[in-house]
Amino acid sequence: MADLEIVLPEKKNPGLTPMDWVKFLVSAVVGLVAVSGSVEMPKADLWVIFAILSTVVGYCAKTYFTFQQNMASYQNLITQSMYDKQLDSGKGTLLHLCDDVIQQEVKEVIISFFILMEQGKATRQDLDLRCEQLIKEEFGESCNFDVDDAVEKLEKLGIVARDSLGRYFCVSLRRANEIIGTTTEELVLKAQQGAMTNP
Repeated sequence: MADLEIVLPEKKNPGLTPMDWVKFLVSAVVGLVAVSGSVEMPKADLWVIFAILSTVVGYCAKTYFTFQQNMASYQNLITQSMYDKQLDSGKGTLLHLCDDVIQQEVKEVIISFFILMEQGKATRQDLDLRCEQLIKEEFGESCNFDVDDAVEKLEKLGIVARDSLGRYFCVSLRRANEIIGTTTEELVLKAQQGAMTNP
Protein backbone atom coordinates (compact mmCIF):
# COMPACT_ATOMS: atom_id res chain seq x y z
CA MET A 1 0.00 0.00 0.00
CA ALA A 2 3.00 2.31 0.44
CA ASP A 3 3.54 2.17 -3.34
CA LEU A 4 -0.13 2.74 -4.19
CA GLU A 5 0.50 6.25 -5.54
CA ILE A 6 3.15 4.88 -7.94
CA VAL A 7 1.28 1.77 -9.03
CA LEU A 8 -2.10 3.51 -9.36
CA PRO A 9 -1.48 7.23 -9.94
CA GLU A 10 -5.05 7.65 -11.16
CA LYS A 11 -6.65 6.35 -7.96
CA LYS A 12 -9.15 8.43 -5.98
CA ASN A 13 -10.36 7.91 -2.44
CA PRO A 14 -13.94 6.65 -2.57
CA GLY A 15 -16.68 8.73 -0.97
CA LEU A 16 -20.33 9.62 -1.25
CA THR A 17 -21.12 11.23 -4.57
CA PRO A 18 -23.12 14.47 -4.75
CA MET A 19 -26.05 12.43 -6.08
CA ASP A 20 -25.97 10.25 -2.93
CA TRP A 21 -26.11 13.38 -0.74
CA VAL A 22 -29.03 14.72 -2.81
CA LYS A 23 -30.88 11.41 -2.29
CA PHE A 24 -30.27 11.58 1.46
CA LEU A 25 -31.41 15.21 1.76
CA VAL A 26 -34.48 14.80 -0.47
CA SER A 27 -35.51 11.68 1.48
CA ALA A 28 -35.09 13.48 4.79
CA VAL A 29 -37.01 16.58 3.63
CA VAL A 30 -39.88 14.55 2.14
CA GLY A 31 -40.06 12.42 5.27
CA LEU A 32 -40.11 15.43 7.60
CA VAL A 33 -42.78 17.18 5.52
CA ALA A 34 -44.91 14.02 5.48
CA VAL A 35 -44.52 13.43 9.23
CA SER A 36 -45.20 17.09 10.14
CA GLY A 37 -48.25 17.09 7.84
CA SER A 38 -49.55 13.93 9.49
CA VAL A 39 -48.98 15.30 13.02
CA GLU A 40 -50.83 18.55 12.25
CA MET A 41 -53.92 16.62 11.13
CA PRO A 42 -56.74 16.59 13.75
CA LYS A 43 -56.74 12.80 13.98
CA ALA A 44 -53.08 11.83 13.62
CA ASP A 45 -52.75 8.10 13.05
CA LEU A 46 -49.62 6.68 14.67
CA TRP A 47 -49.47 3.86 12.13
CA VAL A 48 -49.35 6.34 9.24
CA ILE A 49 -46.54 8.30 10.93
CA PHE A 50 -44.68 5.05 11.64
CA ALA A 51 -45.10 3.92 8.01
CA ILE A 52 -43.78 7.23 6.67
CA LEU A 53 -40.79 7.25 9.03
CA SER A 54 -39.94 3.61 8.27
CA THR A 55 -40.13 4.32 4.52
CA VAL A 56 -37.78 7.31 4.83
CA VAL A 57 -35.34 5.41 7.08
CA GLY A 58 -35.47 2.39 4.74
CA TYR A 59 -34.70 4.52 1.69
CA CYS A 60 -31.77 6.22 3.47
CA ALA A 61 -30.48 2.80 4.58
CA LYS A 62 -30.78 1.49 1.02
CA THR A 63 -28.77 4.45 -0.31
CA TYR A 64 -26.10 3.94 2.38
CA PHE A 65 -25.77 0.19 1.80
CA THR A 66 -25.60 0.74 -1.96
CA PHE A 67 -22.68 3.07 -1.29
CA GLN A 68 -21.00 0.44 0.91
CA GLN A 69 -21.41 -2.15 -1.85
CA ASN A 70 -19.92 0.23 -4.43
CA MET A 71 -17.01 0.94 -2.09
CA ALA A 72 -16.30 -2.80 -1.68
CA SER A 73 -16.38 -3.23 -5.49
CA TYR A 74 -14.00 -0.27 -5.85
CA GLN A 75 -11.55 -1.77 -3.35
CA ASN A 76 -11.67 -5.10 -5.20
CA LEU A 77 -10.98 -3.24 -8.44
CA ILE A 78 -7.94 -1.51 -6.90
CA THR A 79 -6.62 -4.84 -5.55
CA GLN A 80 -7.09 -6.58 -8.92
CA SER A 81 -5.49 -3.68 -10.79
CA MET A 82 -2.46 -3.68 -8.47
CA TYR A 83 -2.11 -7.45 -8.91
CA ASP A 84 -2.30 -7.15 -12.71
CA LYS A 85 0.24 -4.32 -12.79
CA GLN A 86 2.71 -6.29 -10.66
CA LEU A 87 2.62 -9.44 -12.79
CA ASP A 88 5.92 -10.21 -14.55
CA SER A 89 7.81 -7.87 -12.27
CA GLY A 90 10.40 -8.55 -9.63
CA LYS A 91 11.81 -12.06 -9.55
CA GLY A 92 9.85 -13.31 -12.57
CA THR A 93 11.24 -10.59 -14.81
CA LEU A 94 14.82 -11.05 -13.56
CA LEU A 95 14.67 -14.82 -14.04
CA HIS A 96 13.28 -14.36 -17.56
CA LEU A 97 16.09 -11.92 -18.43
CA CYS A 98 18.74 -14.23 -16.95
CA ASP A 99 17.35 -17.13 -18.98
CA ASP A 100 17.48 -15.02 -22.16
CA VAL A 101 21.09 -14.00 -21.46
CA ILE A 102 22.14 -17.61 -20.87
CA GLN A 103 20.46 -18.75 -24.08
CA GLN A 104 22.14 -15.93 -26.01
CA GLU A 105 25.59 -16.89 -24.72
CA VAL A 106 25.03 -20.58 -25.48
CA LYS A 107 24.02 -19.68 -29.04
CA GLU A 108 27.20 -17.61 -29.47
CA VAL A 109 29.32 -20.57 -28.36
CA ILE A 110 27.49 -23.02 -30.64
CA ILE A 111 27.80 -20.78 -33.72
CA SER A 112 31.51 -20.17 -33.10
CA PHE A 113 32.21 -23.89 -32.66
CA PHE A 114 30.13 -24.73 -35.74
CA ILE A 115 32.09 -22.26 -37.92
CA LEU A 116 35.44 -23.64 -36.75
CA MET A 117 34.24 -27.20 -37.25
CA GLU A 118 32.87 -26.55 -40.77
CA GLN A 119 35.32 -23.98 -42.15
CA GLY A 120 38.55 -24.83 -40.32
CA LYS A 121 41.08 -22.59 -38.62
CA ALA A 122 40.43 -18.87 -38.31
CA THR A 123 41.79 -15.81 -36.56
CA ARG A 124 39.53 -14.08 -34.05
CA GLN A 125 38.65 -11.39 -36.59
CA ASP A 126 37.94 -13.93 -39.34
CA LEU A 127 35.80 -15.97 -36.96
CA ASP A 128 33.83 -12.85 -36.03
CA LEU A 129 33.16 -12.05 -39.70
CA ARG A 130 32.22 -15.65 -40.55
CA CYS A 131 29.75 -15.86 -37.65
CA GLU A 132 28.09 -12.58 -38.65
CA GLN A 133 27.96 -13.74 -42.27
CA LEU A 134 26.31 -17.05 -41.25
CA ILE A 135 23.63 -15.21 -39.25
CA LYS A 136 23.03 -12.85 -42.17
CA GLU A 137 22.70 -15.72 -44.66
CA GLU A 138 20.56 -18.03 -42.52
CA PHE A 139 18.30 -15.52 -40.74
CA GLY A 140 18.61 -12.33 -42.79
CA GLU A 141 19.68 -10.35 -39.72
CA SER A 142 22.73 -8.14 -39.25
CA CYS A 143 24.40 -8.19 -35.86
CA ASN A 144 27.62 -7.43 -34.04
CA PHE A 145 28.73 -10.90 -32.98
CA ASP A 146 30.52 -11.07 -29.62
CA VAL A 147 33.24 -13.49 -30.69
CA ASP A 148 35.58 -12.65 -27.78
CA ASP A 149 33.19 -13.95 -25.15
CA ALA A 150 32.35 -17.05 -27.20
CA VAL A 151 36.01 -17.95 -27.80
CA GLU A 152 36.89 -17.51 -24.12
CA LYS A 153 34.12 -19.91 -23.13
CA LEU A 154 35.20 -22.45 -25.76
CA GLU A 155 38.80 -22.23 -24.52
CA LYS A 156 37.67 -22.73 -20.91
CA LEU A 157 35.74 -25.81 -21.99
CA GLY A 158 38.92 -27.08 -23.65
CA ILE A 159 37.37 -27.74 -27.05
CA VAL A 160 39.06 -24.85 -28.89
CA ALA A 161 42.75 -23.97 -28.95
CA ARG A 162 45.20 -21.76 -30.88
CA ASP A 163 48.00 -22.81 -33.16
CA SER A 164 51.43 -21.17 -33.39
CA LEU A 165 50.07 -18.50 -35.78
CA GLY A 166 47.29 -17.51 -33.35
CA ARG A 167 44.51 -19.12 -35.36
CA TYR A 168 41.73 -20.91 -33.55
CA PHE A 169 40.84 -24.51 -34.26
CA CYS A 170 38.43 -26.94 -32.61
CA VAL A 171 38.63 -30.58 -31.65
CA SER A 172 36.38 -33.10 -33.36
CA LEU A 173 32.72 -33.20 -32.40
CA ARG A 174 33.08 -36.61 -30.79
CA ARG A 175 36.09 -35.44 -28.74
CA ALA A 176 34.24 -32.25 -27.75
CA ASN A 177 31.34 -34.35 -26.50
CA GLU A 178 33.72 -36.47 -24.44
CA ILE A 179 35.40 -33.40 -22.96
CA ILE A 180 32.16 -31.65 -22.06
CA GLY A 181 30.68 -34.84 -20.66
CA THR A 182 27.05 -35.61 -19.96
CA THR A 183 24.92 -32.49 -19.77
CA THR A 184 22.06 -31.98 -17.35
CA GLU A 185 19.58 -32.17 -20.21
CA GLU A 186 20.98 -35.55 -21.28
CA LEU A 187 20.71 -36.82 -17.70
CA VAL A 188 17.06 -35.74 -17.56
CA LEU A 189 16.35 -37.42 -20.93
CA LYS A 190 18.01 -40.65 -19.77
CA ALA A 191 15.99 -40.60 -16.54
CA GLN A 192 12.77 -40.06 -18.50
CA GLN A 193 13.60 -42.87 -20.93
CA GLY A 194 14.43 -45.16 -17.99
CA ALA A 195 11.11 -44.35 -16.35
CA MET A 196 9.26 -45.08 -19.61
CA THR A 197 10.98 -48.45 -20.16
CA ASN A 198 10.52 -49.50 -16.49
CA PRO A 199 6.95 -48.54 -15.56
